[in-house]
Amino acid sequence: MEEKLISLLSIYGLWIVFFGMIIEGTAVIILSGVLCHLNILPCEKTLIVAILGAITGDQIWFYIGKNYAHKILSKSYLLKEKVNALKKKVETKAKWLAMSSRFIYGGAIAFPLVLGIQNYSHKKFTLFDIIGTSLASITGLTIGYLLSSSLRKVTGEINQIEHFMLLLIIIIVIISLYNYKKNLKENR
Repeated sequence: MEEKLISLLSIYGLWIVFFGMIIEGTAVIILSGVLCHLNILPCEKTLIVAILGAITGDQIWFYIGKNYAHKILSKSYLLKEKVNALKKKVETKAKWLAMSSRFIYGGAIAFPLVLGIQNYSHKKFTLFDIIGTSLASITGLTIGYLLSSSLRKVTGEINQIEHFMLLLIIIIVIISLYNYKKNLKENR
């Protein structure tokens, strides 16, 4: 079972990272760092794929904000409240919102959406988003790598921890996909 799972992660892991970064970046990038430390994923490719996935996700939310937000907001009171709270900050802190969206929980969806609603410059958004997603991906991958490295040093070379981490990754991916699908249904 373990060998099949590792084999699947080796084959499809970068795709999981890409789509995971579109949907929910923080847990995915940290767990990707763990997989890099375990030599299941290559670090350099994982970093590039994570950045591309995060940028893709942010661009999608920016596009939705710019073109479809008013329709979406009319259906979701909670999302509308979050967007209204952020609108005030957009005028003075737009570039910081674009760069920090991946560092703040919920910001990966809310910030690009609000910036799109406010008709913020797409070129500026993309530039600051690339900077922010790159920094967030490097940071998250490093944290996951170091946590895995530290855990191994503390506990020794225990294979059970690798099993647990792989199971945890699968559970988080499944929960993230479920929540994403649930949020899509709620926002329709």
